[in-house]
Amino acid sequence: MLELLSTIDTEYDDLDYAVQHIDAGTYATSGAGLRRALVAEAEGDAGLVGALLALPPASLLRRLQMAQAPRSVVGGVARSIAKLKAVAVAPERRGDGIGEALVRAFVGEYSAADYEVLYAQVDVDKPALARWYGRLGFEALGEGAPLRLHPQGQVAIYPVGAEQLVVRVLT
Repeated sequence: MLELLSTIDTEYDDLDYAVQHIDAGTYATSGAGLRRALVAEAEGDAGLVGALLALPPASLLRRLQMAQAPRSVVGGVARSIAKLKAVAVAPERRGDGIGEALVRAFVGEYSAADYEVLYAQVDVDKPALARWYGRLGFEALGEGAPLRLHPQGQVAIYPVGAEQLVVRVLT
């Protein structure tokens, strides 16, 4: 399990924690907001065939804290916006709908928890990936375009480098 999860994000600080708690069906932290590691396991001896990691938007939360935003504001953001950090599917199972099932489970879980915005960052040189997210209800914002969370743009999430954000607003 750690091997597949490591392929999607080797610098993820809670990777060991995620692996230990997946079987228990829990993956929550003491801080505000949900962190989830969802997995897809094949029947029989095939084992883990897919994984998804989701967490609060850490860089935005840090910026809000540095700006001395009230704790209730920071907590509210952490409980209403989630970042889909990564999705991985075992190479031999790609095209089987596993990634789609994981993303749909992610959307369902965060929707049930009353989250308002879900997003992921994708490389702009992978337009097929942006289209894949589009089929799952996400909208690509375009290279460098921020996700504005405040009408005047005072609070926003920015893509890094040659990435674009794909966003799904839940109603």
